[in-house]
Amino acid sequence: MCVADGATESIFSGEFAHLLVDSFITSDAPESSGENSGESSDMRHIMLAAIDKAGAKWSELISTRTLPWYAQLKADEGAHAAFTGVRLIPTTDPKKRSFFQKNVYKWEAVSVGDVCVFIVRGDELIHAFPIKSPGDFDNTPNLISSLHGAPDAYILTKSGEIRQGDTMFLLSDALAQWFLKGSEDGLFPWKTLGKIKSEATFKLLIERLRQTKQMKNDDATAIILTIGKLP
Repeated sequence: MCVADGATESIFSGEFAHLLVDSFITSDAPESSGENSGESSDMRHIMLAAIDKAGAKWSELISTRTLPWYAQLKADEGAHAAFTGVRLIPTTDPKKRSFFQKNVYKWEAVSVGDVCVFIVRGDELIHAFPIKSPGDFDNTPNLISSLHGAPDAYILTKSGEIRQGDTMFLLSDALAQWFLKGSEDGLFPWKTLGKIKSEATFKLLIERLRQTKQMKNDDATAIILTIGKLP
């Protein structure tokens, strides 16, 4: 699963964000071989392949459009987006797992920018990636360019374990900053998000957070996944 957040200041960034998501979920990890292979290199490989594919499709899309001169100038600068993608891998063969054994997965993430993944166990935030503090968000995050990709130093990877009953949150930057601020203040923001049962209630929450100045007036996207029991 993944979330891409197009940069407002660049043109056609929404289209580029959609292309990054589509390219990431359709890109395959390379066959692991040798001592140097592993989740970090696999996720980086998937990310690089997705960036190349999305960039090529974006350029092809823009070439088919007739733009006014001012829009063409912006298009010549490319589109930009932040991105984080996550995959889960079972740590044991489901066919060999006993009925009473809890589900445990390895999670692997790759990120450019300020889309964040959080893992909550019980009432404790146990993982935050790639940003760990609400004060670390700013107006100039690292971004992927539709024309130039992303420098290698921008592409960050992380892995860990997620167990039955844990919840993973994949949040765009404004919502992620609110989440981290609430966690620091002991307000358990995961409980607030956990009550959401529909898109309508999510929209109402976002509007309330904006009106009360708890969250920046920016796009908000959330993916929430709780590891359940064995079927």
